[in-house]
Amino acid sequence: RRLVMSPGRRQPDEPSSSALPKGAAVLICGGAVVDCIARPQDAMQRGSSRTSLIGSTMVKLGGVGRNIAEVIIKLGGQTRLLSAVGDDEHGRLLLQSCHRLGIGSNAVSVVPGRRTATYTALLDGTGELVGAIADMEIFDEIRPSTIHANLADFGGAGLIVCDGNLGADALRCILEQSTSSGVPAWFEPVSVEKALRGQQLRPWHLVSPNWDELHSLLSRPSPSAACSQNGLPEGVRETLVEALEKGVAEHVLLTMGPLGVVLASAHRAGQSGPADVELNVAELVSAVITDGDGGALSTHELEHLPPLSIRMEALESSKETRWCRCLWYRLLRPLESVRDVTGAGDALLAGMARAFTAGWPLEEAVIAGMLCAHLTLFTDGAVAASLDTGLLARAKSMFPRGSRL
Repeated sequence: RRLVMSPGRRQPDEPSSSALPKGAAVLICGGAVVDCIARPQDAMQRGSSRTSLIGSTMVKLGGVGRNIAEVIIKLGGQTRLLSAVGDDEHGRLLLQSCHRLGIGSNAVSVVPGRRTATYTALLDGTGELVGAIADMEIFDEIRPSTIHANLADFGGAGLIVCDGNLGADALRCILEQSTSSGVPAWFEPVSVEKALRGQQLRPWHLVSPNWDELHSLLSRPSPSAACSQNGLPEGVRETLVEALEKGVAEHVLLTMGPLGVVLASAHRAGQSGPADVELNVAELVSAVITDGDGGALSTHELEHLPPLSIRMEALESSKETRWCRCLWYRLLRPLESVRDVTGAGDALLAGMARAFTAGWPLEEAVIAGMLCAHLTLFTDGAVAASLDTGLLARAKSMFPRGSRL
């Protein structure tokens, strides 16, 4: 079956609210960073150049945790941030930005004598990452004592999202609070090295690694890049099942770049057959242009914004695993080029978190996250200006009634 999602039509008797319910607040425990992104002027340049190139440099506020918080705010949700900044100009800029955006920042520690975290990235002409340096030492200051000092921020949260910038002890303490309060906790590994910090005695509700980070969570090196007939790495389903069996998480969202994502869950409920979903993204965000939201996509950029086409299909295995379900969200139209990959993974998790805390089933929340990530690929910086409070409601109104896709 094929679902074409366009804001031009609405299901009968579907409420026409302009936004999702606010839902419970999301507590973000992670990085607040100043990003410096450099890219060459030549759009045809690919990979490492081994010489200096004419180009441009852009400095913006970022950090995985802070980016997730901003995206949720833009989508109409509520967030609180637990992080650390230095007593310097960069730190003050980050705190001022949190206040302006409406991100709760009472749990952001100001640490004298430490540098505010920075992330310096070099992109090639297609917007793909060539290399990056992350100066994140300040997050070592977030200790279990920091968590205990901010327990009030855990109250009333509907979801906790952590990133790998926090140390293993702090993450353990957060998981303990999550378990005692009955609030689900998600973990974004950030990098192969930091993924190891997500190995905990208690399972996360969800982790969102890429292929290499998934192997790091399982304490083993990533295998060679051999692919199966469907294009996914060999043994992908078996590796996901292993992560579930070892108690890494109840759900694993494996991010695969142009191949899409795979959601592995410790249950078999939900969709049994494949389904195609196509979102006319240009029409979904055209309301932002119509409303004259400053900083959004120009009319020219909007016309060239590609649709998001996804095929959702179950990954089968030679071994019978009745208790496990792996759903592949395959991109039917992989993008030939993007503007900037920075922040796309953050937007994926943020869109999911916003939809999940508004009551969406996790399987549908993945679509919300992929939509946000898709838009982020076509903007400069880590947070797309075309995100708005009504975006997910416009997409949700086109879902079949009572369906989990």
